Amino acid sequence: MKSRSTDKSKLPDAARTPAADSIREQLGKILDWPEFQKSRRLRDFLAFVVTNTLEGNADSLKAYTIGLEVFDRPENFDPVTDTIVRVNAGKLRRALERYYLGLGRQDRVLISIPKGRYVPVFENLDFGEKRKLIEPTAAACDLSIIDKYPTIAVLPLKMTAAESDFNFLVNGLGEELAMALSRFGNLSVISYHSSAKMKSDQQGIEKACRTLSATFVLTGSVYQITDNLRLNIQLVRADNYMQVWSRRYEQQLSNSDLFSIVDDIVQQTVAFIADDYGVIPRIVASASREKPLNSLNAYEAILRYHDYGVTLDFSVFAETLTALECAVADDPEYSIAWAALSILYLDSYTLGFGSIDEPLDKAEQAIQEAIKVDPSCQHVYYGMCYLNLLRRQKRNIIQNAEKMVQLNPNAGFLVGVAGWFLALAGEFDEGFSTIEKSQRLNPVTPSWFHFPYFLFNYQKGDYDQALESAKLFGLHDFFWNPLIHAAAYGKLGKIDKARAALRRLLLLKPDFPQRARYYISSFIISDNWVTNIIEGLREAGLSEG
Repeated sequence: MKSRSTDKSKLPDAARTPAADSIREQLGKILDWPEFQKSRRLRDFLAFVVTNTLEGNADSLKAYTIGLEVFDRPENFDPVTDTIVRVNAGKLRRALERYYLGLGRQDRVLISIPKGRYVPVFENLDFGEKRKLIEPTAAACDLSIIDKYPTIAVLPLKMTAAESDFNFLVNGLGEELAMALSRFGNLSVISYHSSAKMKSDQQGIEKACRTLSATFVLTGSVYQITDNLRLNIQLVRADNYMQVWSRRYEQQLSNSDLFSIVDDIVQQTVAFIADDYGVIPRIVASASREKPLNSLNAYEAILRYHDYGVTLDFSVFAETLTALECAVADDPEYSIAWAALSILYLDSYTLGFGSIDEPLDKAEQAIQEAIKVDPSCQHVYYGMCYLNLLRRQKRNIIQNAEKMVQLNPNAGFLVGVAGWFLALAGEFDEGFSTIEKSQRLNPVTPSWFHFPYFLFNYQKGDYDQALESAKLFGLHDFFWNPLIHAAAYGKLGKIDKARAALRRLLLLKPDFPQRARYYISSFIISDNWVTNIIEGLREAGLSEG
């Protein structure tokens, strides 16, 4: 944001400078904006610099002071090596730009923070003048400036039938879609009462981008011919207006319950676009994939975590850990980042990734931080189930897995994770049913979802079927792949293949003979099951150290 007050030859006169009360009132309006409500640090940053300037303390607004007072840095804080103030100042400037380009476009008091300084500038302007003074660094809906969450607006669906008994479906479905999307923790959803005032055409999409700072727009049309209903839904990128996903639903109204139709449409739509491995995260991840670690924002760090979660690649682990630790340091109120960090600490413990001191204690602390920020964070129950599994707390696994599903039954990936833990806890029927539901919601799921099926078939002695599940496990460079292959081949008496799988296991995990029982029992709750798998590995030639 560029202000004429940064040019000493064009300083505004006293009549152009707002009164202190007007500035405080404007500050309150900005802090009430949803984007600031979601980030306490940006809220505190803006309030601190504005209040101190109004109180005559502008000279004290240096990076060191802000680091101590706003970001809780210690007295030995060095703003040169620790860039938290500088990074958040950039985020604050971009957030103010988005506010004035959107909700605050008619406001008369302009609050800006010129680049290279932390003292805010206040100007009393009319709308036309203010537009000339705001030079956004990027479009308000540009994917490259997402700091925490992508934002989506659901526009009203267009009803093509002039007269219809189902006109209420248009607004009803739009509102249901907005409500369902709001249950996804990594997505900010514009209130439907705001977006419903816009049209579902190109002009409406552009207006949603400009006034609501949306990064994605969901829109569509409803066709009714006698008793046949056809619904077309499209997801549009608001930065370039490209359609990035679409789905057609057709239903015969006379044979269907309308509420069931709405529920089915909502469930399928939101899971495909908003899930952790849905359309929106994949698009944003693609846009940020080439960025260096030290320039990732918090949401992009989560996307790196999702990439790691699919591959379980040790070479990606350290980068992902660094990105998430930076994310929670930069924004300690980002509950999903804390939850994801707990998973990485637990992976370090169970998979032997990295050399983290006291990973279980750190995981538990990260879980507590996530809960403190947001007790309804669905991702934190993933970490809790994982910790419960390590401690063999079957009842707690079941309770937390069920809670995970209850918080958002349309979140395909996390519903599948809940089923995965239920099955590993021995509740195979419920676990498999839950995993299969997740795959109906969104078939883009990690291949390690097949592990419980291997375990179930292996324990009941159906080694042929266990081997088929092992082949679906994927992750060929992850040591659990040859582990379960070697065990199944060993039990089947296919010794040559069993030994080949064992050799590959030892190449990937050289310390496995000394720690076999430790690695296996990290994910298997019964000692008898662990012993049974080790027996298969012995048939393959394993000698425990």
